[in-house]
Amino acid sequence: MKWILVAAVTLAATMGMNSAEAHSKARKPASAEQQRTSVNDVVKKLREDDEGLVVLFVKTSGSYYLRRDVAEFDAYKKKLEESLNGKKPVSVTVEATQLNILEVK
Repeated sequence: MKWILVAAVTLAATMGMNSAEAHSKARKPASAEQQRTSVNDVVKKLREDDEGLVVLFVKTSGSYYLRRDVAEFDAYKKKLEESLNGKKPVSVTVEATQLNILEVK
């Protein structure tokens, strides 16, 4: 009976180490170019808050965010508003993981 307890403790310790090893061997971050993606869609909704602008698109799911600290914030905001009002598509470059808007064309 005692050997079962020893085996269980050993197994738990081994599994814990394997999990820790897996986390320490995480993949290297991709380059900045690999972390970007593009969205070509019509703006469905804009909502402003203290730190920027939340953007929803017609066909593309997710909430995208244009931060106020982006150098071209006012120009990008204007292009997004034109897409919303004119129902015309806009091209947006975003960070793939955070959905932060980097550029609007």
